[in-house]
Amino acid sequence: MITRIPQRTKDDCTICVVAMVMGPPYTYEWVLEDSSKYPQSTPDGKFPAWWETYLRDEGFDFRYCRFNGLYALPDYGGSVMGMLGMDIPRLKAMHIVAVEELGVVDPADNAPDHNLGPGIRPEPAA
Repeated sequence: MITRIPQRTKDDCTICVVAMVMGPPYTYEWVLEDSSKYPQSTPDGKFPAWWETYLRDEGFDFRYCRFNGLYALPDYGGSVMGMLGMDIPRLKAMHIVAVEELGVVDPADNAPDHNLGPGIRPEPAA
């Protein structure tokens, strides 16, 4: 299960989500430091997905899938996680969240640890 890492700034959702899907020993601080080794923009003003290269460099399997592929996450018993990016035009911003078999893990302020899918109930604390 993904452990939520909350945002520290309004623009660090990617750092949080990358650290969440990579899991321990990767932390917010570790990923933040490593991210500085990757280009954050191109000379023509584009913003490359630096985390794709980072994940591969660190030995993680990474691939794009269709949005409806999220429904298959429970089939993998927790071994597959994802990142879901979204554009928010009215705020002129983008946001990214982690996804796993239990639902969405949003690093944004005041978000719950997991936004569970319909019909999914968390297990009681032991």
